[in-house]
Amino acid sequence: MKSKTKLLIVGLFSVLIQARVSATSLVTISSDPNAVNTTLGGTNVMDFNSLSVGKDTNVSWSGVGTFDQLYIKSADSYGGATNSSSSNGTRYAVEGAGTSVSTTTLTLNTPSSYFGMWWSAGDVKNKLTFYSGNTVVQEFTTGSLMYALPSSYYGNPKNRGLDSSEPFAFVNFYGETGTVWDKIVFNNAGSSGFEADNYTSRVNAWVPNYDGYIGGIAVAKVQGGTTIRTSNAELVGTQWAQGPAAAPGAPAPPLPLLLAFGVIALIKSRKSKED
Repeated sequence: MKSKTKLLIVGLFSVLIQARVSATSLVTISSDPNAVNTTLGGTNVMDFNSLSVGKDTNVSWSGVGTFDQLYIKSADSYGGATNSSSSNGTRYAVEGAGTSVSTTTLTLNTPSSYFGMWWSAGDVKNKLTFYSGNTVVQEFTTGSLMYALPSSYYGNPKNRGLDSSEPFAFVNFYGETGTVWDKIVFNNAGSSGFEADNYTSRVNAWVPNYDGYIGGIAVAKVQGGTTIRTSNAELVGTQWAQGPAAAPGAPAPPLPLLLAFGVIALIKSRKSKED
């Protein structure tokens, strides 16, 4: 093979690799302000309702992982998702808020590519960090995710007059295939609280042919470890494109891949003529 051809192919593969790793995850918020659960299938949910109020350590999440410590509270203005049997809300987990737990670490049994939770009474002191080993995969605060929410998300959905100055929303964290985390750290540095409920996990990444399109409001994407604000409109034409037209087929091949196929075909055509 001629040196120019080799260089061209090497260059193409470099472009393809860069395109593959440029967007590693997406964060969406449920389009229903009253939603307290994900619509994604095949997940495991931890609702904390079987735990006693107060501090507990070494708490097992069956089939998913282990919490080093948790502080559980009964439903109030700041948290506790409602369900079919409790319109006033249920027990939930909190870090901070005057409790003896400011940080909770969830260690997963298997590296996973999806996590979701009902993030209630969000404030700037709430911090969520995903790790793979000791490497930070992605890190978020309420400010980096809930900046674009309309007023319909503010206040506890069981009564919007409760804590009406803070947002309440179900948040989805999707890792693309190959983007995984094995530890999630919940932290609140300050006098406020990091309130959340219905922790939801899935090992497998979102797959369009199986899961359909990603619904909700896109608020952030992670590229090369950097969190970037985004929107549904900005995702058009990408692997994360949303809307009924994206399902059930797979995402369209990215432009670099199409270019690569075209150049390889051209190389083959020239080679056949030389032969």
